Amino acid sequence: MQQENKAIIDTTLELVKIDSRNRPHGEDEISSYISDFLEKIRVDNAIISHEKDRKSLIAYYPGTESGRNLLMCGHLDTINIDSVEGPDNSIMADVRGGKMFGLGTSDMKGGVAAMLYALKELVRTNFKPRYDIFFAFTGDEEADKAGALHLLENELTNNTRLMIVGEPTNLNLGLGSKGQIWFEVKFKGKAAHGSTPDKGKSAVLMAMNFISQILEPEFFVKNEKFFPKSTVNVGFLNADGPFNVVPDTCVAGLDIRLSPPETVENVKKKIKDILSSSFRKNEYELKIVDSLDASFVQPESRMAKEIKKIIGRHASGKRKIALSYATDGSVLNTYASVPVIILGPGIPEVIHNRDEYIPLENIINASRIYTDIMLDIGKII
Repeated sequence: MQQENKAIIDTTLELVKIDSRNRPHGEDEISSYISDFLEKIRVDNAIISHEKDRKSLIAYYPGTESGRNLLMCGHLDTINIDSVEGPDNSIMADVRGGKMFGLGTSDMKGGVAAMLYALKELVRTNFKPRYDIFFAFTGDEEADKAGALHLLENELTNNTRLMIVGEPTNLNLGLGSKGQIWFEVKFKGKAAHGSTPDKGKSAVLMAMNFISQILEPEFFVKNEKFFPKSTVNVGFLNADGPFNVVPDTCVAGLDIRLSPPETVENVKKKIKDILSSSFRKNEYELKIVDSLDASFVQPESRMAKEIKKIIGRHASGKRKIALSYATDGSVLNTYASVPVIILGPGIPEVIHNRDEYIPLENIINASRIYTDIMLDIGKII
């Protein structure tokens, strides 16, 4: 067992050192590494190419019945930040004090390694689960979620009854994640000299008026107790022109994260209602950039109870949580109604920065948890 624990930590370290920052060809090297790993344990897999030179990898482990399947999912890319490379152009990573440090350790190469070694354990024991198990190691999750969209477009999830996403939860059981709406509004006012603002109509003030209404406490339906509150972030407010001109155009970009029972369609309607009641039709243009529904697996459901028991075998003190951000699972839940559970060894509070780390014990325990989920899949789905 100690030798296997060392192997999974070594593999995680190798994955972290591979530069897979979100950009064209970002997943080339890491997808090849994982494909080689799977070839060595004789698991069928295929590297998938997407637009903009991105890659994902799909692997398959057959069960005794093919009418339904479990989908294990982890993304290969990391956020794209600078000053994380070592002298050999690999990502700087090291192990000390029972933790591994480096970009992508928690988000989410520790989770990917745990899934690989859980699969390796099934192969080693020649165990045949009741249902088929697919593995999707996706590309471009940190931006356009091209890998997850590929799963939909190619109908790879038609028989999926549960998707487990290895995003960082510190091994807590993630039963829900917020939905999201990213949108832009271009406001069109009337230019005038800055000394006579009353002769114009400031597009910036129009945007501020709109934003103030979105920020009203009663804008959202009261959230389920299990979820954090719905939120609004004003990502940008862009206007052209110098100090002494009343701006005639302004673009506002907003990021809304919504919790059940609030829905994407309801929020879209409220956005449109505010715009139509506050401005003339020719004074604004609304563009919905992206929208994903919230996902929620009921805490008292069979799958939630069974997986919570499995977690308890290997990690104590863990609880049921809802996440504030979207995942690849949000795509499948929105467009294919696939139930999603988020469960990973990473630490949510440290992701997306140069000081990212993951406890080594979490990686090992995650692999054992994933193994038991696959062993017990007949009870879960």
